[in-house]
Amino acid sequence: MNISSGRADKIADWRSLACWQLGLLVILLLAANLSIAVSQVTLGACLALFLVRWRFFDLRPTRTRLEIPALLLLAWALLMIPFSTDPGQSLVFTRRFYLFSALWIAGTVATDLRSLKILVWALLAGALAISLYGQIRLVIQTGDLFYYRLGQMSNPMTSGCLLMMVLLVVAGFLLERGTGWRLRLGLAAGALPVFVGLIETMTRSAWLGLVAGLTVMLLVVRPRWLVVFLALLVAVPLLIGFLPGDPLSRGYLPRLKPSYILGGRSTQERVTMWRGGMAMVKRNPLVGVGDRDLRELGPDYFGDQDTHYSGHLHSNPVMLAVIWGVPGFLLGTVFLLAPGWLLWSRWRLGMAALDRAPPEVMSWILGALGVWAGFFVAGLTEWYFGDAETMLMYLAILGIALGASGKLVATECADAADLLQKDAHV
Repeated sequence: MNISSGRADKIADWRSLACWQLGLLVILLLAANLSIAVSQVTLGACLALFLVRWRFFDLRPTRTRLEIPALLLLAWALLMIPFSTDPGQSLVFTRRFYLFSALWIAGTVATDLRSLKILVWALLAGALAISLYGQIRLVIQTGDLFYYRLGQMSNPMTSGCLLMMVLLVVAGFLLERGTGWRLRLGLAAGALPVFVGLIETMTRSAWLGLVAGLTVMLLVVRPRWLVVFLALLVAVPLLIGFLPGDPLSRGYLPRLKPSYILGGRSTQERVTMWRGGMAMVKRNPLVGVGDRDLRELGPDYFGDQDTHYSGHLHSNPVMLAVIWGVPGFLLGTVFLLAPGWLLWSRWRLGMAALDRAPPEVMSWILGALGVWAGFFVAGLTEWYFGDAETMLMYLAILGIALGASGKLVATECADAADLLQKDAHV
């Protein structure tokens, strides 16, 4: 497997449309942690350039094999609009599918090894910028890194998921055996403040997503390390409990207490919301209530007047069933699960290829596999599917990994065909 990495590819022609599209994607990834407005506007520019290249310059869009799940989910969402309890709002909310274009746009940019390195640095740079900004501001204002939750540009739950996904992509490069030591050292140094930033968000769903992602990645590439990793996960909370001065009484640490996790206010409110969501599904099992804000419907289902409910129910599975019914839940779940199988298949292909795939490609596949697992697990207790910031980054990461690995599939098939043809002549 050879993705072009010659000198001609390293000296990009700034006048080419492909180079401009790479530049726009770099801006999108940089802005993903900083401004959803900038990232969505940049996505629009990327999409326009993508369509121009497709129409006038014979660009072949990358096939991710997520086309059918995405189209089926879109078709069901459109079909459900007339049955919504607020059809106008459901029509407006179909704009969420605009973000899906990031899959194919990002996939077309992942054309060479140089681009793959640039993109991981862009992703890390945006996360590093927001983390350092929040940390410096916290220290200046309070003298404490953990005085309150980090969430300068987005709410802490959104920031937590974004930082979690960046760390998992970086972990893909750190765990891939072929990564050069200079790249590994630079990424590790940049990831350290981002890891601190993730802790500062005090978002348990993102913490759990990071653990899930790392577990899957270690299981794939370094299973012996997984035992040590899991042992540390058990040992660290136990050690904290034996420290003097009750360290679990300040800052973010109380959120680690089992009593808080099981009986804290946010946990209780989520359970109440999910029960209300199940009641909504029971009343509207086929079509749901529609893709809409749930604030007006909440009081009729939640019962508990003290519950602080918002326009969603803090859970991808529950929300998919509520807004689009059981069929929508099944279609959405297929769309969320399918990338895991695709990435695992392409990882195995890269390992078994006649000429093992370059480490940059394998790193993106491994990192995206971790992101897939982390996003899915974190989404069990958060509505990340409906969060524009998190969904845009998630889809862009999948697009890059599937785009690069898609070329691996095509090249490997061509190599195998050549080998069979030579054998036939012999």
